[in-house]
Amino acid sequence: MSEWPAYALKTLAAAAALWIGWSATGASDPAPRGATPTASSPAAAPRARPPAKPDVFHGMAIQLHNGEDCWNLYSPLIPQIADLGADTIMIVVHGYQDHAGSMDLRIHGRKTARDEDVARLIDIAHQYGLRVILMPIVLLEYPRGTEWRGRIKPPDLDAWFQRYTEFILRYARMAERRRVELLMIGSELIMLESSTPRWRRLIQEVKQFYRGKLGYSANWDHYRPIEFWDDLDYVGMTSYYKLADAPGPTVDEVVQAWQPFRKDILEFQREVRKPIIFTEIGWCSQEGAAVEAWNYYRMDQATPAGLGEQATLYDAFIRVWEDTPGVAGYICWEWTLDAGGEKDFGYTPRGKPAEKLIREWFARKAAGLRVPVFEGATNQEMPRRER
Repeated sequence: MSEWPAYALKTLAAAAALWIGWSATGASDPAPRGATPTASSPAAAPRARPPAKPDVFHGMAIQLHNGEDCWNLYSPLIPQIADLGADTIMIVVHGYQDHAGSMDLRIHGRKTARDEDVARLIDIAHQYGLRVILMPIVLLEYPRGTEWRGRIKPPDLDAWFQRYTEFILRYARMAERRRVELLMIGSELIMLESSTPRWRRLIQEVKQFYRGKLGYSANWDHYRPIEFWDDLDYVGMTSYYKLADAPGPTVDEVVQAWQPFRKDILEFQREVRKPIIFTEIGWCSQEGAAVEAWNYYRMDQATPAGLGEQATLYDAFIRVWEDTPGVAGYICWEWTLDAGGEKDFGYTPRGKPAEKLIREWFARKAAGLRVPVFEGATNQEMPRRER
């Protein structure tokens, strides 16, 4: 604080002003449980689906980027994800702060999805037989250089965590009202994960409002240092490992490259004795995605080889991880508003060879073929925590 006196006073004053508006609107959830969209909506006629498998999530993520027209834009994606054969949808909502050193974490008036729209999307997902994982994350509106949320390090940790706790509680209340199956309390906040007592306090506050399951999504290279896993139900982690030294690896080469990572992850899982959920399984359809899975600017060009590399990476992941004891969830990243297809070089598998692999995978799970169950789980719907 001594290095940033004027800045700290300015940002804390702004935070206090924002807190009033945030707290006043945080409890809003006007959509009644089971609310049905208009007859003209693509989501108005959910099809019957078999019961979801116990404790193992096979799903697809969507990010709600547009705050002003969220319902009209994103409601058509839900029946599409159900049609993929998924049994789960992960809905990602965003809070914003200016940069990694600012104190102005906030609900963005234009960019954050409105509470009523998020609630309606959850309800429709449930009507389609999809379980819901709700994951609030922090985005930087004006990052300095290559900053991202993993570099967030505010000058006043207590004040920042107070705002972050209210941010998560906003969605914890919604998750309880809408009976969301799993709430993630954060994602990839690497520089803040050592603040274990603050995370434990946040988790205890969340449990005052939400009785469902809790998890946190760690970065692929930073799950071991976290010390608050024992307070949660699930260990979430991304999957952006380096799996090749050059573009265009074969499936067998990628399967082999996974082996040391698989060994370490499963050893870790046995240590923490918590089921793992891969919260972001994804690769851009770009040449070199196997080398830098996290770098969506690596090539910025759609090519047949890039589409093939994405499919190869999905194929290898499924071969390595399908039916692995201790792994309780697989969430593909991500289904987007764009149609995808051969001209798209982003993460979405939509309209690409990778989509066919995902459909076949989900179909096997829906048919009940070798469905894994984490040790100690029962063939019941996920139990809800008592108050």
